[in-house]
Amino acid sequence: MNGFHMLKSLMILVVMAPALLAQGGANCKVVGGAILTNFLDPSTTLGTATGDLKGGLGVTVLSLLPGLGGTVIFHNHHHWVTEAGDTILFDDADAIAYPTGTPGLYAANYTNGVTLTGGTGRFAGATGKIAAFGAVDLNRQQVILRYEGQICFPPVTPPSGRE
Repeated sequence: MNGFHMLKSLMILVVMAPALLAQGGANCKVVGGAILTNFLDPSTTLGTATGDLKGGLGVTVLSLLPGLGGTVIFHNHHHWVTEAGDTILFDDADAIAYPTGTPGLYAANYTNGVTLTGGTGRFAGATGKIAAFGAVDLNRQQVILRYEGQICFPPVTPPSGRE
């Protein structure tokens, strides 16, 4: 390798190293799918997720607050178990419901997303953020959402070979 190519390779390494170190070697993946739940009572939903995080999930509504312009803010705690049996943990998050022309029907979204904080199995040590939007129908006691986001998994430590 001549001097020019070696210098060019060194410059690429110097430029890319901070980005690689900032990720901490994490393996990040874009995820998406849909969520369909029913209200079991005024503060609990239970249902299913399709897509990359396929499984069962529920939401506990911790509080309801009136917002601006007739909106309602749902402060929620999420429970998610994937089809493979892994649990995904999230910080509590606010969903904003916007009134439509139909009484009891709301357009909804998680304006700031939902922060993933880990879990069990494949999600142990994972981090990320999931955004969602859709509708809440209080007349039918149903919720439908589209979710998308990114999950970063911790780097896999190779076996030491000394056992």
